Amino acid sequence: MVKRALIAIVDAAHARLYTYTQEGDAEPQFTELRDLVNPGRQAHGMFTDKPPRSPGDNHGTKDDHRGDHIAELDARFSKDVISQVEALVREYELPQVILVAGPKSLGVLRGEAARLEKRGIRVDEIAQNLAWLSAPQIHDQLAALNVIGPRMRAAVGRSARTR
Repeated sequence: MVKRALIAIVDAAHARLYTYTQEGDAEPQFTELRDLVNPGRQAHGMFTDKPPRSPGDNHGTKDDHRGDHIAELDARFSKDVISQVEALVREYELPQVILVAGPKSLGVLRGEAARLEKRGIRVDEIAQNLAWLSAPQIHDQLAALNVIGPRMRAAVGRSARTR
């Protein structure tokens, strides 16, 4: 049995794209291909969260559309992520994509991912934020959810120098 997929681990700030391949009883291969950064979230400091200086100060009462702007940046980043996913799916001829993101990010990605499904690519979603985990931890977490096969662990044996 061969299982092959592209796995996208996404949060608002970045996305890590992996391939997963499991052939029979061989060691599963979980390989990071891309680490994408949302430039809009990196520059989020350009907006202040400070309240107006005084109740009569009109400078702080204007709506600066921060929420709308951040949502637009997130939508643009989601489009970029799915474009990269689409290119890698084509390049590696992968039949499946697994999107792993928090519920809000997953909702933004879902609209863009529909174009993958139209091309016959199976898209599965996992509503969890795993972006802060290392690659082995992500593999273990997805295996615990029965999404992919577990990593093979080296057998721990006794040392050759026993007395």
